[in-house]
Amino acid sequence: MIEKMKKNISNTKKINKNISEKKNCQKKKLTNDEDKHKSTIVKNKNLKFKNKSTKNKLFKKVKQIYKNNENHNSINFLNSDVMKVDTKIDIKNKRKSKLIKKVQNKKKQQIDDKKQYQKNLEEKNKISDQIENKINNNNKFIKKTKTKHIESEMEQRNNEPAKLNSMLQKKQKQKLNNKLTKLNLILRKKQKREQKLNNKVINLNSILKKKIKQNKNKFSDSSKKNNSETSLKQYNLEKLLSKDNKQEEQKKKKVKEKPQSLRDRMMTKLRASRFRYLNETLYNNESSESKKYFKNDPDAFKAYHEGYKQQIEQWPLNPLDVIISSIKKIPKQYIIADFGCGEARLAATVPNKVHSFDFISLNENVTACDITHTPLLTSGVDVVVFCLSLMGTNLKDYIIEANRVLKKDGILKIAEVESRFEHIEDFIKVINSYGFKNTWKDLSHNLFYFLDFKKERDINNRNKLPLISLKPCLYKKR
Repeated sequence: MIEKMKKNISNTKKINKNISEKKNCQKKKLTNDEDKHKSTIVKNKNLKFKNKSTKNKLFKKVKQIYKNNENHNSINFLNSDVMKVDTKIDIKNKRKSKLIKKVQNKKKQQIDDKKQYQKNLEEKNKISDQIENKINNNNKFIKKTKTKHIESEMEQRNNEPAKLNSMLQKKQKQKLNNKLTKLNLILRKKQKREQKLNNKVINLNSILKKKIKQNKNKFSDSSKKNNSETSLKQYNLEKLLSKDNKQEEQKKKKVKEKPQSLRDRMMTKLRASRFRYLNETLYNNESSESKKYFKNDPDAFKAYHEGYKQQIEQWPLNPLDVIISSIKKIPKQYIIADFGCGEARLAATVPNKVHSFDFISLNENVTACDITHTPLLTSGVDVVVFCLSLMGTNLKDYIIEANRVLKKDGILKIAEVESRFEHIEDFIKVINSYGFKNTWKDLSHNLFYFLDFKKERDINNRNKLPLISLKPCLYKKR
């Protein structure tokens, strides 16, 4: 727009120059015309008139008429040219004025827009300042209310334990006072009874002393003889009884060791060989495979336990007896799970509630299942027992199931043959990684190791646990 304006201004300047040049030309023409007329007048001076006065008057009149006509024609001519030039100049001036007005209006609009923009910015800044002030005020108010609320809550919490402690102390004092009153009453009753008994004892002692003094001299000699004879008789009787018992036990052993007929001998050998075969299958297979085997042939399970009984008779110690004696010391409220129970002898001898599990149920107390998947609830048992039952290649699953079933701080009891362990400390470390802690061990026996573990935590990741491996307990052929 500015360039256009400059072009228009330059054009207007050129037009003005042209107009000025035309005017100068017109002036020159006018001067030339006047000179011509003068020359004609001079030429006409040779005219002859009768009188000078008439001559002068006529000359003046002619001159005036000539001037008037000349002026009139020149004025018309000038006016016509000027009008034409003026119209052109007016049109150009109008265009120029319009352009100038447009430019000025645009400048004014830009200035006005800038002013409005500045005003809007100022208003926005004012509004933003007001909003910030409001937000700050609100935040301050919220902080104050929060601090007041927190302080009130802290005071209440600080006061609550004091109130609770006071209430508890009052209740405890009341309970203690009641107990003390009851104990005092009981003590008073006991003291009264003791006093009565003491009085009776004193009376009896006095009576006995009198009688003893009276009969002391009479029976002194006879009493000495009788006492010596009774002591000798008792000693002889004890010796005889011990000899008889030993002889009876030896006879029973001989009868058991030496069967009378050849058929009995063959049957014992067959039982032993079948027991060895079944024992090898149990140690070298997983629990699920052995369960299927005994489910298809339940007589094999009975034959295995009969052979197991024969082996127990040859041992100097039955490990189940040690476990039974240790369980009798724990509270009667504890619930026990016997994994690999056999005939459930533990449940029959212990006053506690016992869940007995094995591959096949030999009686009513046994539930048939795989030991790795028992029907017990999680954390529902206080004691888990593995008495010579860690048999199979998946011992890891046995210990995981024991961890699942046991409560926190529950007891895991393991009794196993000594020959199955290469290093007992390595086995204890592995079991400890399954969430247990070794609390007791008895390695003093020749054939068996006894271990107690305490459950400390549950198992979360089964895949990260190490494998548990023990040597199979294989019996020699006889």
